[in-house]
Amino acid sequence: MIINFFKKKSHNSSDQKKINDNREGIINIMALLLEASSIDGKIDDIERLKVNELISKYFQIDKEIINKYYSEALMKQKENTSFHNFTSKIHKNYTYKQKIDILEMLWEVVLINKEIHDYESNLMRRVCGLLHLKDIENGTAKKKALKKLQMD
Repeated sequence: MIINFFKKKSHNSSDQKKINDNREGIINIMALLLEASSIDGKIDDIERLKVNELISKYFQIDKEIINKYYSEALMKQKENTSFHNFTSKIHKNYTYKQKIDILEMLWEVVLINKEIHDYESNLMRRVCGLLHLKDIENGTAKKKALKKLQMD
C-alpha cells in the first residue's frame, strides 16, 4: 500500500516534468516565431494571430493556454539578445521531422504579410543552419508554407 503511494507520487512527478518540458519547448518555439515576426521591426496583428494559430494546431492547445504562452514567449524573446538560445534547445529536444515542421511554421510567419525582408531571409538561413538542416530543406519548407498560405 505504501509502496503504491510512492509509485503514484513518482509517476505523477514524472508526468509533471514532461508537461513542464513540453511547455518550455512550446514557449521556445513561440519565441523563435516571434523573433521571425519582429525582425522587420514590428509584430503585426496578422503575424501574432498566425503564431497563435500555428502553435494551437501543432500542439493541439486551447486559446486560453496559447495566450498565456504567447505572453511568456514575448517576454522571453524580448529578454534574449540572440535567438541562438531558442534554436539550441529546439535542436537538442526535437526530432528531424519536428525541426522541419518548425521551419515551415517560421516560413508561414515570415510570408504571412506577403513580403520578405532581407533580414527575414537572413534569419531563415541562420536558423536553418543552427537546426542543422540543409538549404534544400529550407527551400522545401518555404514552398510548403507558400502553398499553405495560398490555400488559406
